[in-house]
Amino acid sequence: MKKMRNHDITDDSLIENIDKLHTTKMGEERIIRNLKLQIEDVVLWCKEAVKSADIIIGQGKNSYVYKAGVVITINTHSHTIITAHKLNAKIHNIQEAEYECLPEFLYQAIFIPKGMELPPREIIKDPEIFIYIKDFGKQEGDLGVVAEQNGQIIGAAWTRIIPAFGHISDEIPELAISILPELRGFGIGTKLMRKLFATLRANGYQRTSLSVQKDNPALHFYKRLGYEITDEKADHVGHGDYIMIKEL
Repeated sequence: MKKMRNHDITDDSLIENIDKLHTTKMGEERIIRNLKLQIEDVVLWCKEAVKSADIIIGQGKNSYVYKAGVVITINTHSHTIITAHKLNAKIHNIQEAEYECLPEFLYQAIFIPKGMELPPREIIKDPEIFIYIKDFGKQEGDLGVVAEQNGQIIGAAWTRIIPAFGHISDEIPELAISILPELRGFGIGTKLMRKLFATLRANGYQRTSLSVQKDNPALHFYKRLGYEITDEKADHVGHGDYIMIKEL
């Protein structure tokens, strides 16, 4: 089973041992070729990326350093920089073994306006929120896709037919999407949505809905994908939401 992201963010050991980082001649050539770099010192370039990484995720013997759409693979035992390449997540339909990642992505899907503190993770236990993943996979309309990079699930999109914020009818599944915050802006969301739209069509659905807070920048993303505003209402805590629908 693929390792999930819930508790595998590396500690500071990679940075603490940054002077030990090195690579082979083959590794250097591979990195320059993959990224089309024009630099003299590949190791120094990688060290700087580690210092300013967007996120570092550990899996087994390797750490994956994400920086500005690039992924650097480092063997944490030998401190060897193995390779680097551009972020290129693979999208596939969610498997039952991957349902365990949904609580993480449900939390990451919560819109936090700029300047506000992150809510406690226990917030997803609120029945109005938890309904989006409770017993997922056991009812009609439970469909989903995930984005995988280096064996890690870094994004997910799924639908349910539930009496939630964006519910319109029992024939229109409501959609939710979430990507790790550090990896947004690299086209992963678009790839997830297009794959999920195709999955919905293959299962006989003609439309899908969602709800989004009026001041959430994701509103423009949904519009670009063909969603249209059909209604507006306040959510369970009083925030103004748009209800959107897309013809598949």
